[in-house]
Amino acid sequence: MKTINETEPTITIYFIMSLLITLIVFLSFNADFAVSAFEARAKILFENETYDFGTVEQGTRLEYSFKFVNDGSAPLVIEKVQPSCGCTGALTDGESEYSEGESGEIKITFNTQGREGHQVKQVHIFTNDSENPDKVLTFSCDITTGKSN
Repeated sequence: MKTINETEPTITIYFIMSLLITLIVFLSFNADFAVSAFEARAKILFENETYDFGTVEQGTRLEYSFKFVNDGSAPLVIEKVQPSCGCTGALTDGESEYSEGESGEIKITFNTQGREGHQVKQVHIFTNDSENPDKVLTFSCDITTGKSN
């Protein structure tokens, strides 16, 4: 005579229950891994995103460095630095990847030759920062010719 625990349907139910428990445990570990991998991301944080050179004389070559830090928990990659026009230059400090907490700078140059009046220029910084993949830096100046009217 068989007991209730030894019947075939009971064994099948125990087997299915143990498979379900194993599956739930496996999925919960993978979900934790996916969440922690998602949370690890780069974040570019500039000291300032705008700069005003003030009034300058025409022909002056202007330079400024926008300083930043990787405020994220994954490496920050600067993929591209693109000035808005040919009179503006922009370069990284020689690096393209910055570890968590590492600082860097984007050096901009502006040739005022042949320009006059109020000028506003932009530089686009393309990175792997998922919240700010295209960061825009802006600088301005007022160019005088030095001639009196």
